[in-house]
Amino acid sequence: MYKNAIEKINKFYDLNLNSSSRKEAIFEVLEEIIPFWRGAIFYLSPDNLSLEFSKNFEKIETIKISEKLSAKLYDTTDETFKPDIAKLFNTQEERLLCEKLVIKGVVFGIIVLEKENEDFSFDEKLIFKTCASIIANLIKDLELSKVLKMQVEALQSGIITSNKAYETVKKQNKKIKENEKQQNEFIANISHDLRTPLNSIIGFSELLSNKIVGELNEKQNGYVEDIKIAGLKLLEMINEVLDIAKIESHTVKLNISDIYADVLIDEVCNIIKPISDKKHISISKNIVGEILFKGDFIKLQQVLFNILGNAVKFSPENSEIKISAKRNQDNVVITIKDEGIGIPKKYQKKIFEKFFQVENSMSKTEASTGLGLAISKEFVKMHGGEIIVNSSPEKGAEFTITLKTNYQG
Repeated sequence: MYKNAIEKINKFYDLNLNSSSRKEAIFEVLEEIIPFWRGAIFYLSPDNLSLEFSKNFEKIETIKISEKLSAKLYDTTDETFKPDIAKLFNTQEERLLCEKLVIKGVVFGIIVLEKENEDFSFDEKLIFKTCASIIANLIKDLELSKVLKMQVEALQSGIITSNKAYETVKKQNKKIKENEKQQNEFIANISHDLRTPLNSIIGFSELLSNKIVGELNEKQNGYVEDIKIAGLKLLEMINEVLDIAKIESHTVKLNISDIYADVLIDEVCNIIKPISDKKHISISKNIVGEILFKGDFIKLQQVLFNILGNAVKFSPENSEIKISAKRNQDNVVITIKDEGIGIPKKYQKKIFEKFFQVENSMSKTEASTGLGLAISKEFVKMHGGEIIVNSSPEKGAEFTITLKTNYQG
């Protein structure tokens, strides 16, 4: 049994939990390791268990729990909770496997497996402990912020003011915040260390490309362009990781200055040109009049770069991308329209979520963090503006950014 478990456990690491339709795949892998009848993962609040995803389980939303059970579940060292869970689900303890989902000393849920007509073996119980630990780690980045929000709402509504788990919840929320802060600081530091040599690579490739240090033959010039494009793509990904860390740690600050729309758009187009030229994609601009507005030039440059970069990435060769800018009363409106693969309506809100990527033939070949549009939305929101998309499959996409002309921060 252990040999089979070792072989199958690796399958957990191949799961893509960012796709909500695939969360149940956790139980598909588990079933290959430990046969069971039904299973579920519940998130823990001070007075209830909230069903998150399951297999063959009733679609109940929440289960009320007592203060006594709540205290047991929040205590990482307490193993006496299992008979209570068996009673809660009206089953025999020997036919139930239940483990707490714990990250860095913080309990955020439980995972339950149940057999219908036989007991779990000793070996199955040991293997399940390992599986529970792996599963907790797999879902931590996707779900910890959700359970933290659930607990905070419970505190604010006064539901748990008389609950013995009150102090525990406060301590655990503090732990979560501290862990997230440490993680964000680490990401920021490592991103900075990676970005410094990358800027040198891109800078030297620019020198070679512009023939400042001598002529290049056609093949050498092609290699230099490939280096520059690869460097730009990698720098884009590092910048996105760095920015999302700053956003989540609330350390992003805007440097407000006067911005001319044509200068902003021209600079972004110049940055993206090596990539668009490689696919023979033309970029046309239509700026109506002189448009002066206030904002953070670097942040808005990145917003346009993210959207324009996606337009190039998901557009066919020899197509056209149109960028326009105009005044609309007290706003400046910038649109970017492409002739690419488009975005189905059901995904048009989800694309602004962290790590979400629409699966298609192009996304499988293009490297991406899945953070660009989430960052863009946050930066635009920080300017008091909004970003929307209008698209249909195979008919391209049009992103519209609306910003205040006199934003003061």
